[in-house]
Amino acid sequence: MEPSAIGQWHDFFAAEVQATAALVGLLFVALSLNVAQILKFSWLPVRGAQTLLILTGSLLEASVLLAPSLNPASLHAIAWACLAVSVTTWILSLLLIVSYFQRLNHHETVHTIPGHGSVLYVVTCQVAAVPPIVGALLALVGNATGYAWIAGGILSTLVFALYNSWVLLIEILR
Repeated sequence: MEPSAIGQWHDFFAAEVQATAALVGLLFVALSLNVAQILKFSWLPVRGAQTLLILTGSLLEASVLLAPSLNPASLHAIAWACLAVSVTTWILSLLLIVSYFQRLNHHETVHTIPGHGSVLYVVTCQVAAVPPIVGALLALVGNATGYAWIAGGILSTLVFALYNSWVLLIEILR
């Protein structure tokens, strides 16, 4: 794969780094302001951690992809770094999902999120976490469509973060 393949994505990943970093900061402040309400439910801190983890994973993936790639060897190293970040994010994410379900008390959820909310939480989390792994693997074998998979995962992360932010900041106040 030619270094120009990743260069075509530079502006997208630069914009995503800025947007995702801003969202991480805003979410952290919003969680801090609602911490008393969030701590009333044993499963909400896990959900906040999950949201920050997924956003931070996307931030790191986009940042890695902005590294200079002057030759195929540097592209290979960038793909490996992106794979390491995305797999680590996914594994930690799975651990947080397990913790979420261990803490979930169905009596608490009756008044805060619809019953299908937990399924949507798991599905949106996986849709955000898995595409960058696929993308990094494709990039490792020289397939430039891997960058589109990574981009799709990053965009899915924003949807996941908005969904979780809604639950963490609005639904808990109902």
